[in-house]
Amino acid sequence: MVVSSADGPDSLTRVFDSLTPQQMRERGSLKWSQYPGDVIGAWVAEMDLGTAPAVERAIFGAVRDGLLGYMPPSVSQAVREETARYQHETFGWRVEAERVSLLPDVLSSLSAVIASHTREDSPVIVPTPAYMPFLEIPGHNGRTCIEVPSPRRQSQNGSPHWELDLDGIESAMAAGAGLLVLCNPWNPVGQVLSATQLDAVAALSSSYGVAVFADEIHAPLVLDDGLVHIPYASRPGADPDLTFTATAASKGWNIPGLKCAQLIASGRARMQWQADARTAHLEAKASVVGALATVAALRDGRDWLGEVCAYIRANRDMAGEALAGIEGMELTLPQATYLSWLDCRGLGLEQPARFFRKEAGVAMSEGATFGKAWSGFCRLNLATGRHIAQEAMHRISDAVRRLPRTVPS
Repeated sequence: MVVSSADGPDSLTRVFDSLTPQQMRERGSLKWSQYPGDVIGAWVAEMDLGTAPAVERAIFGAVRDGLLGYMPPSVSQAVREETARYQHETFGWRVEAERVSLLPDVLSSLSAVIASHTREDSPVIVPTPAYMPFLEIPGHNGRTCIEVPSPRRQSQNGSPHWELDLDGIESAMAAGAGLLVLCNPWNPVGQVLSATQLDAVAALSSSYGVAVFADEIHAPLVLDDGLVHIPYASRPGADPDLTFTATAASKGWNIPGLKCAQLIASGRARMQWQADARTAHLEAKASVVGALATVAALRDGRDWLGEVCAYIRANRDMAGEALAGIEGMELTLPQATYLSWLDCRGLGLEQPARFFRKEAGVAMSEGATFGKAWSGFCRLNLATGRHIAQEAMHRISDAVRRLPRTVPS
């Protein structure tokens, strides 16, 4: 799917609007091939919208030039420099290129940080609802996962607004936790954490000496005008000795299969990362094609990204309107990411994602996999063509209306 940003947003919109479920199934991505038959893929976090023309050119160029082997030093250095420049120009965070390490993906860096840079047997705090692997990786490294369910309130637009349970986080830190996983922007609720919340986390981290792993992979995908992602490590109270930031171009530019993420750390955290063979070795596992794609995305893919964010924002607003009047359901309208969090508890369904896959032909992620407290929720992926998204909303609405209702006596 090659569409130049120079052709204008209308050209991209026409291409995205023309997408069909049949085209997606023929493409054969995991999102569309996991569940056979007439099922709309809206579960795993990948987009149906292709990638930026600059990224495509970088990938094709690597194939043309035969640059498919091990990582050249010049390419890895280019990733460091572009990552530092992007963080400064986009988020106002000054990062030295020498503080950036390459690695294959965010999850490998989390596993390495837990195994190598926290106390043995110290629990890992994960605010929930949380990206599913965050709940699993601590156990793979001999650690207990402490789930801290997050409260919500109604925002001015009527959509739920999610906040960290700071008291619950502090209690876990006081009990001996060694690491807090901070997902910002927040998968699956799409929340952008405020400076106030980030400063509160920083104060707790410093007070209890607990490290913070900040997953900021969705930072490029802020949807609302006037809202800005704030890197946790950029806050004045964030202790560099206790802070690891993981990011990547993989979500914003839809290239998770190319395996090139970045870990940003300074102070003692940087020295620990470089000194431990298990973490330092991750650099050798990053993909050279992914590195070239990352440089192209951060350097020349921003116009495309802006148009994609506007398109996803319109999908979000459409979904909010389509599901607003349905009794028993409540949709969190994301401020960032392309993921919506759907509260289906009012429908009386134990496994709503399974219900919608079977009865509506829409595959979403089951809420219970995002934490013990979230049975009755679903995660809905909105990064698809407008007509596909509209069909998904129609199917969901129709399936709910077909549910038997209890008649009051």
